[in-house]
Amino acid sequence: MKKYIALLFAFICVFPLAGCQKIISASELYSFPEPPGLITGSFYSQGQETEFEIGSEDYDPNDLSTIPVITWFYDLNLTPCDEPEAVAGAEGYTFNVKGEEAFTYEDRGSEAYIIIDGSYYKVSNPSAPPID
Repeated sequence: MKKYIALLFAFICVFPLAGCQKIISASELYSFPEPPGLITGSFYSQGQETEFEIGSEDYDPNDLSTIPVITWFYDLNLTPCDEPEAVAGAEGYTFNVKGEEAFTYEDRGSEAYIIIDGSYYKVSNPSAPPID
């Protein structure tokens, strides 16, 4: 009987550590400054780069154009992971806030990743960033 209790105790202690990564909110990894100001970036697809700008450098309390991007980012659910293998056909979005790189969103079709400071996070609810 003591063997079964010891075995059960071992499973209870080890099970939470075995392969289950906690899903975290993107807001735990990066917080947009207040006010966010100008969000710039680049969209990379099929060897082409398209730059984009959202908002303005001058603070305007009536300019709400950055809200969709901020909301989209904060709604992402992420799981820490190792750097995935490179694939052909991936699209990438690099976001800069107040002139500094904030994060990259890599869309691989069926999978997506957020990259922040060289760390990779798999997105469990991928969607295209609202940069239009």
